[in-house]
Amino acid sequence: MTQQQSTSVATRPLRQVTNVKELLMNDMAKQQLATVAASHMKPDRMMRLMANAIRTTPQLGDCDPLSLLGSMMTCASLGVEPNTPLGHAYLLPFKNKRKGITEVQLILGYKGMIDLARRSGHVKNIHGDVVYESDDFSFEYGSNQHLTHRPRGKRENPLYAYCHATLTDGEAFVVLPWDEVMAIRDASQGYRMAVQYNKKDSPWIAHQHEMAAKTAVRALFKYLPISIEMDGGKLSDALSVDENRIDYTAFAKDPTAGHIEGEAYDVETGEVEEKDEAPAREEPKKEPAKKTTTGKPKAEEGEQGSMFSPSLSERIKMVEGSMKDMLAEGAPFDEVLEMFEAQIENIRAEDADEADALIEALRPAD
Repeated sequence: MTQQQSTSVATRPLRQVTNVKELLMNDMAKQQLATVAASHMKPDRMMRLMANAIRTTPQLGDCDPLSLLGSMMTCASLGVEPNTPLGHAYLLPFKNKRKGITEVQLILGYKGMIDLARRSGHVKNIHGDVVYESDDFSFEYGSNQHLTHRPRGKRENPLYAYCHATLTDGEAFVVLPWDEVMAIRDASQGYRMAVQYNKKDSPWIAHQHEMAAKTAVRALFKYLPISIEMDGGKLSDALSVDENRIDYTAFAKDPTAGHIEGEAYDVETGEVEEKDEAPAREEPKKEPAKKTTTGKPKAEEGEQGSMFSPSLSERIKMVEGSMKDMLAEGAPFDEVLEMFEAQIENIRAEDADEADALIEALRPAD
């Protein structure tokens, strides 16, 4: 690729990026990462992690570039590094047969969830594990609650999966009998399909210990007090990502809109689930938004946004900040406006006046 071509790829709007190789050289991709990244996650490092993930999992290089970028942006927002020996998160390619392309989905590891909890400042220590028949293990709930586990011998005949957390104001733990863990496993469509098609690389088959521990970690996180919001809500965001099917391409195009649910896919087999089309139904009528004295919609009392469901004001602030950064670096206004077209149109759909005001506030004086 010539220097001129490389420069062209670097300044190309995201929607014109045609492959992962171009994505790795694109300035807008770095800008999108910077828009959502946690304080310790630098865009250049995330791009290097993306390149390394492609080296370790070559199929990622054939994926839809925006799907890959959206997955990396999610990792950056949560502050976890994917496809590293730390085991915090995994970017997995899967073939979307309906679209005829390869897309990316993000799977959070239980070690990543534990890392988020430790970073919160509310959790001193947390540990998830599996108890086997030869281990010394005892636990009790109630006024004399305790949990003790001393692994011994071979990992054979599992009895329980558990997660224990030492909090700043006490402790909490959950113990799941093995039959309950297996019921959760058996309810997984991915596991059933893996058994049907003899897919020995399925997580529940190849990594049963880790998947059982993750099941216990997730169970404990759901029981923790609501006041324990990890890193400003990142734990609940992480659980939402792990539980739902996310359209990462849409997130890459407009991170200010938050994550939206994507197609039904199976995270273990990488197959999009076929389902019958449901009949169209009439959407319930929404109550009109409350108005302020200026006539602008007023947020409901107590409304809070997050990276995965940001309020309109938060989205405007994110877009404005990103556009200002690019303008300060000397990018032409028309080019910046084109790059953020999708975000501005999403804002316009909710409040056209706010979208126009944003554009005019940033438009350079003649």
